[in-house]
Amino acid sequence: MAEPKWLFRAMDPSTPTTENNETVRTVDYEQDGKRYIAPTIRMVDGELKTYSVEEAIDLAIKNNDALEVPSGMDPSEFSKLISERIGTARGRRATNSAETSR
Repeated sequence: MAEPKWLFRAMDPSTPTTENNETVRTVDYEQDGKRYIAPTIRMVDGELKTYSVEEAIDLAIKNNDALEVPSGMDPSEFSKLISERIGTARGRRATNSAETSR
C-alpha cells in the first residue's frame, strides 16, 4: 500500500508543524471488524488544520486514507511506530505517541 498523503506530508521535514511541534496526531477506530488509525491533523490549503475525532474518522473513511492496524498489534502501539517513522524521516526522534484512543 502506498503511503497516504497525510503520512507522506508528515514525514516531509520541509512541511510545517503545529505550535506544539506536532506533524500528525492520530485516532483509532474500528470498521468492519478491523482497526484503523486516522489523522486528526491534516494540511488544508497550505495550513495545518486540526479535526475532531468524529471529523477525522469521517475524512479518513471518505478519503480512504486510514492506515489499517496490523493484526495482533494494539492501535496505540501502531501509532507510536508511525510517530517514530515520522520522527526519523524528519530527522528527530518521537518522544511519545500521539495516539488518542476512542
